Amino acid sequence: MYEFIVKLYHLALSSHLVSALLEPVHILILALPLVTFFIALVVLAGQLQAKKSLTERNIIGTYSFIWYLAAAYLLVILPLPTRSSVATLTTAEYNLRPFYFLSELKLLTPFQLNEPSTWLAAIKSSTFFQPFFNLLFFMPIGAYLKWRHHWPLWLITLTSFTLSLFFETTQLTGLYGYYSRAYRMFDVDDLMMNTLGGVVGALILAVIPRKWRDRDHSTELTQASHPINWRRLFGLLIDWGLVAGFDLIYFVLVQHFDWPLTRDPRWLYLANIFLFFWLPARLNHGKTLGGWLTNSRVIGTDGNAANSWQLLIHYGGLYLIGLPLLFLDLWLFNQLGDMPSASLNRLDVYLVLVSLILLIISYDVILTFFSRRHQLWCERLSRTTVA
Repeated sequence: MYEFIVKLYHLALSSHLVSALLEPVHILILALPLVTFFIALVVLAGQLQAKKSLTERNIIGTYSFIWYLAAAYLLVILPLPTRSSVATLTTAEYNLRPFYFLSELKLLTPFQLNEPSTWLAAIKSSTFFQPFFNLLFFMPIGAYLKWRHHWPLWLITLTSFTLSLFFETTQLTGLYGYYSRAYRMFDVDDLMMNTLGGVVGALILAVIPRKWRDRDHSTELTQASHPINWRRLFGLLIDWGLVAGFDLIYFVLVQHFDWPLTRDPRWLYLANIFLFFWLPARLNHGKTLGGWLTNSRVIGTDGNAANSWQLLIHYGGLYLIGLPLLFLDLWLFNQLGDMPSASLNRLDVYLVLVSLILLIISYDVILTFFSRRHQLWCERLSRTTVA
């Protein structure tokens, strides 16, 4: 059995598509959103255990912060160049001169402190925008730690510095040695501006009256009411595990045993939805195999078995809209820096738009796992629920 598994593994590695996905850097990008989601589940479950209750506003706030950290990490490491292109780079790998951006601002722009007419042109330049963006980039960290955990300013400063140092070290090490050298420059100015951004975020939040910050009229979830829907989560993990195993075997058979099946992953994706979600639920009274093992199923809000159209809308919303938006978001992240300047503004708009839609959908999903009464948007549309 061991030899058979080893043989399958080596066959998979020799497949171009599978080997590309098995490279550590690609696994990192593909897995990060899912890892972020499960980290949020663990953190929120711990908060519920410690505080005995959470409001929906608390859940959304904590999840937003974790989601923001994952998005910030993607912005730090993406776009990913090829190893060969990085090996030929001769650009500087680090800048250790504090406030070097001020010298660049004075040298490359018409900026004069005593001439307000030169300020606008300087602000529009990338020399100004990059350090200013680094300041804005870390403001949510200081604001969140001050609002949610009431941390003192010195601890927020230390946390902002440490996180920025981690990001800069990631760049300096060439993604922890994956590349032969740094493909982005370690910059001490970035470190300073990021740290300042965390401080500014905390100070801005501090001027907002505490009674406004602490006002919360959202639904409260108590530990005594067992709000976390573990059965639904474990059932979903079982179904996803079956899909992953099936796809791995499928690619090995098609690539190395020449089975006459499609090599187009889009058709395989649709087949996964049909074979592992819609069809089992239709034949087994709303239960997939994961649902059968965890005793959970999709039913109509009227208590009757969900019909074919209800199941199609239910699973279609999850897997034909939700997940494709995630893949599109990752693709847009990876295009940053690879686009010509004329296309970059449009790309930024698309990235922000898709990210906001995805964030709203992910709020919906996280609330579903933390409140048994909450319905996903596609469940409200299909008039279904998970029992």
